[in-house]
Amino acid sequence: MKFKYNGKLYNPVNIEKKLKKLGITFNDIEIIEEEKKIDNELDDFYEDKEQVIIHSTLDDIKRVCYVPKGTRPPIKDILKNHIWNPETKTGVYPEPFINTMYYVI
Repeated sequence: MKFKYNGKLYNPVNIEKKLKKLGITFNDIEIIEEEKKIDNELDDFYEDKEQVIIHSTLDDIKRVCYVPKGTRPPIKDILKNHIWNPETKTGVYPEPFINTMYYVI
């Protein structure tokens, strides 16, 4: 928790200990509200997106994805960063498996 005292900013790990060391109380300080930058970034990300559900004919797992509003891009494009690459041994889905996926309406 950040606070201001005598024009100086403090961001102690233990506020009670810092106040005791300074010889002051909560009434002597001004609490500084911290911005929640992550929340703002998430809000910006989701602003023009909508949630879609993707299934495969080979299992019954619901995969939730976010796509630009009003669109249904090819599933291979949505999961392009998750396609299994045998050379680098990275990814999740083999390409033939992605071909079994479809949008749930």
